[in-house]
Amino acid sequence: MDRFKMDYFIAMIPKVIKLLPATVKAALLSLLLSLLLGLVLAVVRQYKIKGLYALSSIYVSFFRGTPFIAQLFLFYYGLATISTTIKDMSAFQALVICLSANYCAFMSEDIRAALNSVSKDQYEAGLSIGMKPLAVITKIIIPQATRIAIPGLSNNFINLFKSTSIGFMIGFKDMMAVVSMETSRTYRFLEGYLVATVIYWAIISVLNVIQSHLEKKINRIY
Repeated sequence: MDRFKMDYFIAMIPKVIKLLPATVKAALLSLLLSLLLGLVLAVVRQYKIKGLYALSSIYVSFFRGTPFIAQLFLFYYGLATISTTIKDMSAFQALVICLSANYCAFMSEDIRAALNSVSKDQYEAGLSIGMKPLAVITKIIIPQATRIAIPGLSNNFINLFKSTSIGFMIGFKDMMAVVSMETSRTYRFLEGYLVATVIYWAIISVLNVIQSHLEKKINRIY
């Protein structure tokens, strides 16, 4: 077996980092969509909105109960056989849609748990002074629930970021894609995948620090 080649390891670092913006773009866009959809799901399930509650429960159960890679392949390869719209999608678009669809289910549970932490008396008090239900939720309940939801939402974003690495399996050109192509060409699998692992580790470590500071800041505010 060949020895570890440090020069190849070092040479791979800029090649992999060059694709970091694509990974970040997919992660941030998916986060935004996941938060918006997750908030809607949480409100529907928390307040048992008629006509939507049962559907939302099935949705959350499906996406929390099946592997993300199976969902991604079902969407990009399976549904593409019956939908020209999906067939014509780029790998980036498909990845963002699937990440958003998956993680909004997880984030909705974090948000719902946070909503549950706020006393129902405050909801009723808002209604008693003439506020509309939606206004009570957006102006009274959600601001208080934010502090409780942040840790769970942050953890889910970190998991979402790591899940972007699966995108190369449908042709998304990210850090894992360049590692896969380079190692297939050179057979330097140890060095190549070690570079990817170390870079992801560094990024996640930074995100953990940001999460910690964010939680402390919000706790001081509330």
